[in-house]
Amino acid sequence: MDMDSSNDINIKQNTEEILLYLFAQRKLYSLSKRALHIMFFVNLIFYVLGLINTIQSNNYFKAIYVIWGVTFCILYIRESERINTAATIQELIDRKLYGFDTYAPFLKVTSLHRIALELKTKFPKEFIEQTSRNGQQKGVKDWYSDVSGVSIEKAIILCQIENSDWETQLRMKYQKLNILLLVILLSVYVVIFWNNSVENLIIKLYPILTIVVDRLSYIYKNYKNIKSSKDINDSLYQIYENIEEFTKEDILNKAKEIQHCIYERRKNFSPIPNLFYHLNREKYQSYSNQYILDLKEKLQKAS
Repeated sequence: MDMDSSNDINIKQNTEEILLYLFAQRKLYSLSKRALHIMFFVNLIFYVLGLINTIQSNNYFKAIYVIWGVTFCILYIRESERINTAATIQELIDRKLYGFDTYAPFLKVTSLHRIALELKTKFPKEFIEQTSRNGQQKGVKDWYSDVSGVSIEKAIILCQIENSDWETQLRMKYQKLNILLLVILLSVYVVIFWNNSVENLIIKLYPILTIVVDRLSYIYKNYKNIKSSKDINDSLYQIYENIEEFTKEDILNKAKEIQHCIYERRKNFSPIPNLFYHLNREKYQSYSNQYILDLKEKLQKAS
């Protein structure tokens, strides 16, 4: 597939097809986030009930907990698949905007389009609201900051910087809270059952297994997401700082390699609670928009 030499990313991103995909990927992430949060609160209920000796030793409670443990694993796998679908739709969006190949087998374009249309039909009101508003209005229009006025290869690098940069600080902040939460959850159980023998203490820890696995999995995924973002940023900044030394073909080839890394990072999606997200989103989004504008102006001056 030939690259379009013109930079029309900001125009393409507001076309009907791209807005449909943008809505679909956001909705899939949102549904997955909601499901994972419900699973966390169910785990928390079992955790609290497990603090009570009479309930913890009850055979019915143990049986219900085992059933929930199996259900939790099945639901976790299902949500991982939904996240993978959302990440693949995002990858398709970027490839269409950048002019990259969209015929890769893993993209399954026909299937993704069907999923997007089903979500549009299922959530018509949300679709209209999301696709008629921009990011500051909590919509999906104007997805990327203004990257007009520079060549396509430079615009792609700016978009990739925006992709990798803006949520990293937010995730680092939330990661600390999750580690603290895990320590508190473990400490409470150990303190309450401290007078038991080591063998009994280990046995009595069973009601915290699902919530510990849940939090450890989240912390690990978020760690991989943050690390990947930093590695991608390092590569992008090296290209950006030396961009005049590369040919257009060199930049596009490097951008394709980085795009693959961005896709892999997205598949390690770890949801940030809406309350925490919205409290910090405006700050980081405004910073990101201004940052990309500054980077673009620097490129224009150097050209």
